[in-house]
Amino acid sequence: MAYWLDEAWHRWTETDEIGTAAAGLYSRCGSYIADTGTDGFIPTARARMYGTPEWIQRLVDVGLWTVEEDGYRDTRYFELNASQEQIEARKTAAATRQRKHQHAKKKPRSTRGNANASVTRGSHVSSASDNAFPSPSPFGGRGAGRATLRPVPDWCGRCNKDTRTEVDDNDRTQPCANCHPERAA
Repeated sequence: MAYWLDEAWHRWTETDEIGTAAAGLYSRCGSYIADTGTDGFIPTARARMYGTPEWIQRLVDVGLWTVEEDGYRDTRYFELNASQEQIEARKTAAATRQRKHQHAKKKPRSTRGNANASVTRGSHVSSASDNAFPSPSPFGGRGAGRATLRPVPDWCGRCNKDTRTEVDDNDRTQPCANCHPERAA
């Protein structure tokens, strides 16, 4: 997360009183707060790692920090920054929105309202153009790459339903004479 400071922070009376070095300590510790989610708390060891005891005391003296057991608290943290609880609630809400969006993307599109969608699962073909094998055009120019559709008759029940092929007396696969789209006329 981010640690927000007022755009007029450079004009705060507290900022003028503490000086540039302590102001740097204040903003760096603010970054630490945002990164660790401590809701404005800075451990003493961390504050001393980033600044001198004099800079820390200046922040306490002007009221930007208060002394707490084992550290300090940024007194103005919640003026511009969300609490860890609010941040977690936002993350949870965002994750829920994303899951709903992903779930919606995975749903199959309804065929209602689609004039060409006359075939439903488990039903027979209702028109020749609804169930056809595409055949790419061998000719270039306009329309090249478009498929010409050949009608496929209903499955006869004797051959392989998916390939519409059958095995002849010599154990060779051949198109079904009854229902293959390229059967001999």
